[in-house]
Amino acid sequence: MRRKTTGVLLILLVVLMAFFTLIFYWIVFMFPRLQRTLLSYHMNSMNHQVDLAISMVNTHYSNFIQGLEDESTAKQNAMRHLKSLFYGPEGKDYFFVLDLDGVLLAHPYRSDLEGQNGLQSSDLIFANAVRTIVQGAKEGRKFVEYDWYLYGEKKVEKKFSAIRIFEPWGWIIGTGLYSETLMQQSKKIARDFQLVAIVFMAMYSAIVAFLLVLLNRQYRERERLLTLHLQEGERLKTILSSIPQPVAVLKDSQIIFMNQYFEEMFVREAESSPALKEKISQVIEETLNEVRKTKKGLVKALEIALGHEKKWFDLHAVPLLSNESIVETVLLFVETTEQVKQIDFWKFRAETDPLTGLANRNVLDVILSDQRVLGEKFCVIMLDVDGFKEINDRYGHSVGDEVLKEFARRLTKSARKDTVLVRFGGDEMLVIVPNTDREAGLKIAQRFQEVLKKPLHLESLTLNLSASMGFSEFPTDGNDLATLINVADQRLYKAKNMGKGMLCVD
Repeated sequence: MRRKTTGVLLILLVVLMAFFTLIFYWIVFMFPRLQRTLLSYHMNSMNHQVDLAISMVNTHYSNFIQGLEDESTAKQNAMRHLKSLFYGPEGKDYFFVLDLDGVLLAHPYRSDLEGQNGLQSSDLIFANAVRTIVQGAKEGRKFVEYDWYLYGEKKVEKKFSAIRIFEPWGWIIGTGLYSETLMQQSKKIARDFQLVAIVFMAMYSAIVAFLLVLLNRQYRERERLLTLHLQEGERLKTILSSIPQPVAVLKDSQIIFMNQYFEEMFVREAESSPALKEKISQVIEETLNEVRKTKKGLVKALEIALGHEKKWFDLHAVPLLSNESIVETVLLFVETTEQVKQIDFWKFRAETDPLTGLANRNVLDVILSDQRVLGEKFCVIMLDVDGFKEINDRYGHSVGDEVLKEFARRLTKSARKDTVLVRFGGDEMLVIVPNTDREAGLKIAQRFQEVLKKPLHLESLTLNLSASMGFSEFPTDGNDLATLINVADQRLYKAKNMGKGMLCVD
């Protein structure tokens, strides 16, 4: 009996050693390509961001073509929205605009250089960067590399940018990541994967060590060894679940390895959804066919319905080659759902009032349908121009229009970048400040009062302006945005009865 038990354990040992060798083989071939795969992901992400920026600019160009805006206004609105778009983990990455002659048209961190021709600048960093970008754009390149100021600071760092030409206006639109930041992010993710792999191999080594010791034990220990093996298997599953994205390894169209994220997100969900099962099978088969044709890695964007929710992914496929033949293919699904939703949020903000450049009521309708984008706390300010009717009656509607545009300009200039500014109707303007408590909201309202009461000079005419305001806060003054707007409007009416330039908060 003991000899039979020893034989079973020897077979089990051989199987585990073979599997350990397979995992080690996978790690050796995958990780040298992992960092390049992540860098490729960042490049495709930048491409995606530029495409969305081009789409937004094209919206304003369409407004011009349809006669909704004159060309100058359309360009100004497009540049203003580009300068207001930020993304990335810290919300600091941005877009810039040059023309083909080298003039900087828009840059959120270096507005002091806007309007200057970089090709003629004495600032060597500025001149070399503009020369590289313009030359790359004219040569049809999608990416350029140059030295640039780190987020508007004096420090200079190598930057890698994606660029495109918007042909109708001759604009070069670009965005990018600083090389050191890009490499740090890629290396960190690669190190995380390597750490999990090392722990994975260490656990298997521990199992092998246990089996070598147990080969000299008596038959009565057999049940304990099997129990220990099952326990270690559960611990391995826990380690695999810590990988933060769905991962699967395929060989000859068969999945030979999957982590917990892949199993939960796709395999289990597909058991109750034939449509999802067919979708995943189709995606995997199409991806493998493309990899087989080119024998190169690829990245593709996916939209997948999981239950009642749509999710977006960037699928990275990495072939592992031996003698120019594909041995295995690694599939990494990087979820981009939040990024896509954020982009959709910025796209609806592009709908503006043609006179003031502020958002219109259509944008407000979208926010009312899902106020979660405003955060757990936010503030609402309703304001209008004191004596606006008298201004119109005395000086005419053209002067009244200039007053409204000036109010909108001052609000936009002094507001935070995430603030939603809406022309509510007539001379009423609505300000929604996301992620802000009462104290901070009141400071913002007081700052608006100071900015708006400055005199407006129109040729030989000087107007002394002021604004009355009503203030409300979520959730103190109401459970939804519609209620807060109504409360702020009522308090605005009280403020006007109190006199000019007053703020009513209760």
